[in-house]
Amino acid sequence: MSKRAEIARRLQEQSCQWFKGRVCHPEPDAIEVMIERLRCVMLPNYFRRSGEHDLETCMDLLHRGMAGQIHRAVFQKCMDKDGTDETRAFVADKADEVLAELPKIQEALYEDIVETYNSDPAATGYDEVILTYPGLFALLVYRVAHVMHRLNIPLLPRMMTEYAHSATGIDIHPGATIGRGIMIDHGTGIVIGETAVVGDHVKLYQGVTIGALYFPRDEEGFMVRKTKRHPTVEDGVVIYANATVLGGETVIGHHSVIGSNAWITESVPPYSKVLYQTESVVKFGSAPAR
Repeated sequence: MSKRAEIARRLQEQSCQWFKGRVCHPEPDAIEVMIERLRCVMLPNYFRRSGEHDLETCMDLLHRGMAGQIHRAVFQKCMDKDGTDETRAFVADKADEVLAELPKIQEALYEDIVETYNSDPAATGYDEVILTYPGLFALLVYRVAHVMHRLNIPLLPRMMTEYAHSATGIDIHPGATIGRGIMIDHGTGIVIGETAVVGDHVKLYQGVTIGALYFPRDEEGFMVRKTKRHPTVEDGVVIYANATVLGGETVIGHHSVIGSNAWITESVPPYSKVLYQTESVVKFGSAPAR
């Protein structure tokens, strides 16, 4: 046996020993199409998939595609090949529940667009926000994924927000609770953790982390997962670039301003202003002789 064959055999053996292996999971390509259709039905006067000019047809295709991916997530089986009447009915109902929330999500997106335009002097109008701002796209995907998360659909919501993450650099866990009228400016490097709570009319700039300070463990040393590990950011807060806010008990009081590069692990009261300060040492001397 060649050395390469032995390496391949060992890799195969170890992977099978450690992990369950290939099953019928949601499909990344199908998720991308589903998100495209979501954007088309949410903003139909801006986005349209080729050949899908009729909005009702797009909705029907969105429902079928979403049901198929929910089936893969819940039952780990292909709906068309291995589904039963019961499983198909179950995922069809779940998809209908998600679609029923779209008008409310559209209203929230409207508020996000208005907030972004009114808060960013570089924005020339709603069209620019809708067509070019990555924060709006990340919020659209998050808001739909969050509904699925609330419906206890496994894996698929996280795969959706990871698609948005790869496209925008904005990492929002579908379990986070985020209010309305949110502005995400630039956005690259933003992280919002699973148990974070973000209020209404909050503004976030690039590189902001709303994360966990530590991970609690039980008496046997296993990580306790169902605890609030991420901060609460109340209404009207502005968090500038590369600021880090950590801890499940940390509360940023309403209408506070967190400056760039600040590191916060304790609560601050409403209307606070937290600034990062550092000492700069500048040395003066005569220029070297030439």
